[in-house]
Amino acid sequence: MNRSLNWKTRTALTPRKQPRQERSSKVVDRILDAALILTREQGTKTPTTLAIAQRAGLSVGSVYQYFPNKEAILLDLARRWLAAFPEVIARRINAPRPNSHETFQQEVDKLFIDTSRLYLDNANLMPVIEAITGNPDLRPIQNEYDDQIIALYAAWLQHVNPALEDQVASRLGVVMMEVGHVCRLVGLKRDRKAFDLIQDDVKTMWLALVIPYLDLDQNKEGFS
Repeated sequence: MNRSLNWKTRTALTPRKQPRQERSSKVVDRILDAALILTREQGTKTPTTLAIAQRAGLSVGSVYQYFPNKEAILLDLARRWLAAFPEVIARRINAPRPNSHETFQQEVDKLFIDTSRLYLDNANLMPVIEAITGNPDLRPIQNEYDDQIIALYAAWLQHVNPALEDQVASRLGVVMMEVGHVCRLVGLKRDRKAFDLIQDDVKTMWLALVIPYLDLDQNKEGFS
């Protein structure tokens, strides 16, 4: 749990038992996987600790050994969701450097396929994410991941154009993260068609924003 959280919040939400052995880690994974399945099945209804324990095939007491309450379980799910984004963005940095508008757009398409799946598969966690954002005591949790994501977006742009200045790359990274996240949250609150259309709009905005800063083949005009 982030040290910048106040003591009361940190105490209430910190997992009671840190899994130091493989067996314990597997138990925590079972609890989190069960909670995620239930959030997907129940929509806006928050699963109870009892329901999570039953789905995980554990006693309630076993769950309480690791988590003090269901809020701590959902918060850990949210952290796991946030932690998936750096891994997805890092794949683009490790891919061969795009040298044209077309190849760069292909990389953007791959990123959006991966990240949209994270949003769609975890749509029922979004109220937890929004609660973190709106709670000053919990916001440091998201800030930690936001900083990682911004840095990775900046590194990706500098992978495409090594001459891009750090300050510019970081500024673009902030816009890419904020616009992408907020717009997709709006789409999730509507329906799948709206989500897909909004995501296409975000992609268009991204390309219009960053292309002028990238050293790409100037013979390519527009995007497919």
